[in-house]
Amino acid sequence: MRAQETGKTRVLVEKVLYLIEKRDLDPNRILVSTFTIKAAEELKDRLRVKLGDKVESMQISTIHSFCNKMLKTFPEYHNFGNVFNVLDDLDQFIYVTKNYWSYGLREFASDIDVDKLTNFYNKCTENDINSSKFVKYHKKIGSSERNLAIAKSYEIYLGNLLNPNDTRLDFGLLQREFYHLLLKNNDVLKIVREMYDYILIDEYQDTNPIQDSIFKLISEPKYNITVVGDEDQSLYGFRGASVENFRTFLERYPAARKLELEENFRSTKEIVACFDNFMKPHRKFEKQIFTKNAEFSKPILITGEDSQEEARNIVRWINELVKHNNVKYEDIAILFKSVRLHSSDIIHELESNNIPFLTTGDSSLLTQDEIKNLIILMLYVNSYKPNDYQKNWLFDHNILESDFLGMDEDTISKLNENVDIYDLLESFDYDKLQRLNISAKDFEILINLRNLKKQQSRNPVGQLRLFYKILDATKYHYRLFKRLLQEHDENAGIKIKNLSKFSNVIHKFEENTHSKEFKSLLYHLGRIPERKMGDAASFEDLDAVKLMTIHQAKGLEFPVVIMAGVTNRRYNRNQRDDDFIIEIPKELMFDKHEFDRGEEIQRTFYVGLSRARKILAISTIDGEGSNPSKFIDDIGQDSFIDRHLFDKKLADNEHYVPPKEKTKLSYSAVSSYIDCPFRFYLRDYLEFQTPTDYYQAYGVIVHNSLKKLHILIKEGKEVSIQDIIDIVDLYCKDDDSRKNWRDELITDLWNYYEKIPEFIKEVVDVELPFSYIDSDLVVNGQVDLVIKNKSEEIEIIDYKSRYKEGLHRMNVDIQLRIYNIALNNKYTAGIKAVSAYTFKDNQQTKFTNTEEDLEKTKELIKSISDSIEKKQFKRNWHGSFCETKTGKCDFYHICYQLEEDVQNGK
Repeated sequence: MRAQETGKTRVLVEKVLYLIEKRDLDPNRILVSTFTIKAAEELKDRLRVKLGDKVESMQISTIHSFCNKMLKTFPEYHNFGNVFNVLDDLDQFIYVTKNYWSYGLREFASDIDVDKLTNFYNKCTENDINSSKFVKYHKKIGSSERNLAIAKSYEIYLGNLLNPNDTRLDFGLLQREFYHLLLKNNDVLKIVREMYDYILIDEYQDTNPIQDSIFKLISEPKYNITVVGDEDQSLYGFRGASVENFRTFLERYPAARKLELEENFRSTKEIVACFDNFMKPHRKFEKQIFTKNAEFSKPILITGEDSQEEARNIVRWINELVKHNNVKYEDIAILFKSVRLHSSDIIHELESNNIPFLTTGDSSLLTQDEIKNLIILMLYVNSYKPNDYQKNWLFDHNILESDFLGMDEDTISKLNENVDIYDLLESFDYDKLQRLNISAKDFEILINLRNLKKQQSRNPVGQLRLFYKILDATKYHYRLFKRLLQEHDENAGIKIKNLSKFSNVIHKFEENTHSKEFKSLLYHLGRIPERKMGDAASFEDLDAVKLMTIHQAKGLEFPVVIMAGVTNRRYNRNQRDDDFIIEIPKELMFDKHEFDRGEEIQRTFYVGLSRARKILAISTIDGEGSNPSKFIDDIGQDSFIDRHLFDKKLADNEHYVPPKEKTKLSYSAVSSYIDCPFRFYLRDYLEFQTPTDYYQAYGVIVHNSLKKLHILIKEGKEVSIQDIIDIVDLYCKDDDSRKNWRDELITDLWNYYEKIPEFIKEVVDVELPFSYIDSDLVVNGQVDLVIKNKSEEIEIIDYKSRYKEGLHRMNVDIQLRIYNIALNNKYTAGIKAVSAYTFKDNQQTKFTNTEEDLEKTKELIKSISDSIEKKQFKRNWHGSFCETKTGKCDFYHICYQLEEDVQNGK
């Protein structure tokens, strides 16, 4: 599964190289917009090979990341400064679910699908709908009370998100607010235009109208803009993308030149002919796709009378491929329109034949036993009484028999006869358990949970904090890690990853609802659409068949592709367009074109066909109630052969090659590894989400305040006490931060400003991005400040929002030396000094940065890279983070139990 090395990708890489190496453009003045974060990272990796650390100063990102950066660059021009939360799709859904009753929709709550309501808000935002004109339109046409209330709710939704005291921007608003910033402020527009000499946009066919308008605004008047795309691969109209942006580009930029990239490097001649002939009649731009690859085999057509027979035929053919055609399981990808809705019969057959498979796109996280069991225990501890629906969902198995509790059979038998499974912790007390005479380990777990329930009723904590307390009480995570680390049980590893994923879901709930209530968490979990929940974890580096949607396969390639379930019901040109919860009039929208859902399904089918390198199969159903898609006839029946006639073999060098990516870390992750590799493993590698503490929130405000102050100084502005107050008020926005920190921070920031002349002669760079690249490791980060000190030397300073006495625990010397190594070539005279500045006591602490220091740091980073590659994550028991003034490490109890095993020789 690898990205295609095609003309499109190479155009971007070669164009950037040309601009920098031949045209001598400053990398800082090149903007590259990609469709996904992954695409941005892949592009950076390819450019690093030729450009090294010059890439780090380039703006290569998604349009959302670019808009985010721009809004934070100009905080004084909008009401929310540069402290705001960005909502991804799941964040946004949780936020709307929590608040939509306050949008004037209470009366119609039973008639409103929150997912459709959220999609409606996104459509309005991405088309820059004027909310007051929208309401006037629905009044004018005499809309129902329900529809008028929904129209009005959009304005309330925007008002809530744009609250200056708690600003949250969904992806659409990131773009709209930046677009409005450019429209309303000529100064900002001029600055942004001058920031970039050249703009390059990848996957242009997937841009939406407001994104297209942003690029047009900032490219004027130079119009140094290159767009790369393919109308055949426009798949995201259902999310607001408009293929018309691509199709009308030459009309809107008449001086532009069009270059066709018609050679296909991926597929055999037969496969190229298959998908090119299928798509040719439907293109606006004529092109003739060709390949220099050899012939191999016509595509295969597989047919069954029903979905069960189709599944049996697919799996029989897979067995034949593996047995006779030198195909491995991992070479095969089965593509679906929807994995969740259409894969069950094939999964059953794969399981029956003991064929390993990996599934993505099935939204299966909440269906996993370990997650259900955790929710049940949270239900118990929070003294929550489940309703019938919740009982059916969660209690479809006996939790007493679960791996989560890990109790002895004798204990399970006795409890089954003596407890209420829906209210377990009220069914016993200490004396009753003693009378039951159960094992000591089971006794301890049950009493731990009962005590936790008492604590939660007296002094409730948030659900993410409770998540860790339940894992500690049951020792479940300890038992999983013991199985993974000592027995190399990969199933335990999968369960650990699922727990990590669920910790992130709980974190999103708490961040977007400000609620600690389990009742509210359970309500939201029950309403989240499956496609927004995410998949359960899957095995890595496994020789297994891959099941995924065509959308997930876009940009990837496989030796063998099987398009499953290609029936006329799923793949046809007569698909009904997506309907929105109420009408959005075309005259108020950016995008005046009608969205053709059937045309997009056709393109989706084309993309699926074109994922195949050597072997392509289309599977369909021809029986009662189901018939083959007419797309198969469009290709032509004579283009296919029967599966029994396929007799080719893959060459040994044509197998699937798993992608190998560099390990990418932030400096804080490197520091975490140094402190405790095991803590790094949990927090940074597995990405367990932990509750945000008081000092983290304060540190963010200090960091942002210093950044703004340093920018003013770099620009040569005189700073007054009023400027200091204004800076602090930009970032101390909510009631808690104003109450806790505002006055103190104003004093501290003014004291710092008055001390600046003692050690800073000139501010050279603020928030400078860097990348240290070595072997298979990339360490990314940003340097707080680069200055010329009083001795006219280039010096790096890192700021800490604490007292000097706390520096010894923070590996600051290594941090600064990494900065030094990464940036040493940037400055002609080199970096002569490195220091840390502790904000609370206004103390500057110098560190050495000799050649010997830097070489030792390089060796350390190399050893960390090697250790991560080898998955060496030792525990630093009794290290500096095990117990601190603010409490124990969130993973303390896992370590404690594992350490006891070591001490007891287990």
